[in-house]
Amino acid sequence: MSQKQSHPILDISVLSTALVLIDDTDKICQLNPAAEQLLGYSSRQLENESFYELVTGDLSSSALNVFREQEKSGFIEDVELHVATGIIRTNLMVTPCSILSGDDLLLELQTNAHLQNIRKDMQIQQQSRVSEHLIRNLAHEIKNPLGGIKGAAQLLERKLPDDFSNKYSQVIIREADRLGALVDRLLMPAKPEPAQVVNPHLVLEQAIEIVELQFSRVIQITRDYDPSLPDINISQNQIQQVFLNLIKNSAEAIQSHKHNKDEAQLTVRTRMVHQHTIGQSQYRQVIRFDIEDNGSGISKELGNDIFFPTISGKQSSGLGLSIAQSLVQRHNGIIELDRRSSPTRFSVYLPV
Repeated sequence: MSQKQSHPILDISVLSTALVLIDDTDKICQLNPAAEQLLGYSSRQLENESFYELVTGDLSSSALNVFREQEKSGFIEDVELHVATGIIRTNLMVTPCSILSGDDLLLELQTNAHLQNIRKDMQIQQQSRVSEHLIRNLAHEIKNPLGGIKGAAQLLERKLPDDFSNKYSQVIIREADRLGALVDRLLMPAKPEPAQVVNPHLVLEQAIEIVELQFSRVIQITRDYDPSLPDINISQNQIQQVFLNLIKNSAEAIQSHKHNKDEAQLTVRTRMVHQHTIGQSQYRQVIRFDIEDNGSGISKELGNDIFFPTISGKQSSGLGLSIAQSLVQRHNGIIELDRRSSPTRFSVYLPV
C-alpha cells in the first residue's frame, strides 16, 4: 500500500503544540515537529499506522468516532501512549476536520507539564480576582472616612480665631488629599480606557525611558526585541503602567544587590509565541514580554503569593504587582513569574 500523503489543506507543521492528524480509519496522516519531538518518532515512521498502535492504556476503538459523529471538539483525559523513550500520560484535545476533509481528526497531545501550566494560570487568575476585590473594598472603606476627616478639618479651620495658627489643620487637609489621590489610583483599574492599535515596542520604550532617568547611573538596560512583532490593540496607558511597574521593581532589586554598574543587568525581551494557552483559552498568537534582572531575587516563600496585595519583597505596600496583574488580565493576558530561572524573570503575555 502506498503511503498516504500529508493533508493537502491543513498545515500543522508551523504550530508549536504537539499535533497528530488522523484519517477516517484512525490511521496517522501527519505529525508536526512538536509531536515528533514528544513521541520520539518521525512523521515518516508513523505515517499510515493506526493511532491505536501508540495507545497502551484503555481507550475504546470507538472513542474517536464519537467526535466525528457529533462534529464537536472535546477532551479525552489520561491517555497512556507508547513513545520512543517509554510511556507518557497525556490528555487528547480532539477536533473534527470535517469542514476541510471528510472525517479526519486533529489530535492535540497535552502532557502533564501543559496541564500544570493551565492550572498555574488559573490559580494566578483566581488570585487576581481575589486581590482586585480586596483592594476595591479596602479603597472604598478608606475613601468614606477620609471625606469626613477633611470636612471636619476645613470646618475646624473656619472656626479657629484669626490669631490662631491653622498649621495643623492644613496638615490634616493636605494628608487627606494625598490619601484620597492614592485611593483613586487603587480604584483606577476598574475604569475602562479606550483601546488603540499601537507598536508594543513604543509602549515598552516609554516605560524604559522613565526608569532610565532614575536608575541610569546604577544599571544597564539591554533590549532584545523581535522586530517582526505586529501592532497590538491595547489600552496604552494601562499597559505602559504595567511595564513601568515591573521594570522599576527589577531596577530597585538590582540597585539593592549590585553595587557595580557593569554587573547590574536588566534585560527587556520580546518574542512571538504561537498557539499559547492562557488559563483555559488558547490563542493563535501571543506576544511575550520578559523583564529579567540579576538582582536580589524573590524568595520561594513569596513566589506563590507574589501577586496578592500587600505581598512584597520590598519595604512597600506590595500593591503594584496585584494591580499590574489586574490590568493585564483585562486584556485577556497574564503575568507569570518564572521560578526556575536563575535571574528573576517576569513575563507578560498579551494576545494579538
